[in-house]
This record gives sequence, C-alpha cells and structure tokens, in this order.
Amino acid sequence: MSGERTSILAVSLAVSVLLNLFLAGVIAGRISFPGFWFANQGQLVARGEIRALPEAERRAFNQIIRSHLPEIRALRERVRDARRAAEQAIGAPHYDKQLLETRFEAVRQAQLAQGAAQHEAVIEALGKLSDGSRATIARHAEERVEDAR
Repeated sequence: MSGERTSILAVSLAVSVLLNLFLAGVIAGRISFPGFWFANQGQLVARGEIRALPEAERRAFNQIIRSHLPEIRALRERVRDARRAAEQAIGAPHYDKQLLETRFEAVRQAQLAQGAAQHEAVIEALGKLSDGSRATIARHAEERVEDAR
C-alpha cells in the first residue's frame, strides 16, 4: 500500500512540475514575443470579427469563403508537398546547393499562390458586407497593427 501511494505521489509531482514548466514557457514566450499569439496571428480579418457580424452578412461572407475552400486546400497541399521536397533535399546525403535553391523557390511560389488565393477570397467576401461592418473590421485591423508595434 505504501509503495503504491509513493508512486502516485511521484507521478503527481512529475505532472505538476511539467505543467509548471509549460506554463512558465508560455508566460515567458508571451512576454518575449508579445505580437505572437495563437490563431489570428497574421490574419487581416479575425474569426471573432466574422462571428460578430449580423447573421445575413456572416452567412454571405462564409458562403464566399466556402466557395474558395477547394482551391485553397489544394494550394495548401501544394505548399506541404513543396516543403516535403525541400526537407528531402536538406536531408540528402550530399549537399546540392542548386537543388536546395530550386526547392526553396518552389516553397516560396506555392506560399505566394496560397496567400493570393486566400486574399482573393477575403476581398470577394468583404464585398458582401455593409459599409459599417467593413469599417469595424478595418478599425480592428488597425488596432492589431498598432498592438504589434
């Protein structure tokens, strides 16, 4: 009984220490990199802002975004494939500078194509919003830019 109790205490202590280290890392990261935080980083239109739209505008916005999803998903897969190819070139037994340059260029081009498709979808979807809703989203985007400085 005593041995079982000791092992439970040891496991509890280990979990507690790991949890504390994780939380300390999150706090240190938040302090060190204040502009870097979870999901909406880098998005011009945050999901929370879309959820706050009037029902009809939110549906219209989401419908446009959904219509672009097959293309965006295909481009995301192209980015993944290009990254895998670059990783293979990095891990090759012999260093081949030309191959690496070619693979990194393919990654850049795939990322550019994916970003352009995402921007096109957002541009089209923003066209379905009222002037007031677009103004609110623009104001929040400006605030995020200020916060990132």
